[in-house]
Amino acid sequence: MYNVDTDSKLHELISKSHEQPVVLFKHSTRCPISTNADEEMSLVVKHFSQGPIQFGLIYVVENRDVSLLAADELGIKHESPQVLVLQDGKVLWHDSHYGIRYDKLEPILSQFS
Repeated sequence: MYNVDTDSKLHELISKSHEQPVVLFKHSTRCPISTNADEEMSLVVKHFSQGPIQFGLIYVVENRDVSLLAADELGIKHESPQVLVLQDGKVLWHDSHYGIRYDKLEPILSQFS
């Protein structure tokens, strides 16, 4: 996963979504729910890493300003953990907390494979 730790990296990833689908995962290293979501995202990345999808990761505690900017830029209320699927600069799908599961993301991402 591409570490999104600056405003410019966030803007780069949003721009990339005009060329290929982007999955942005907002992860808190201090939250047990986020630890579970991280395990689910590891399965997603493992399954889809050979395809056309770009994966980005924001550590919300360490890069709170970037995480909040993502919420502002994409028009989705900040939550943590949170996953956003971007296409053409817009959020195609998103979920948070216990909704971040492989079985929910797989049908969304399979359309791009």
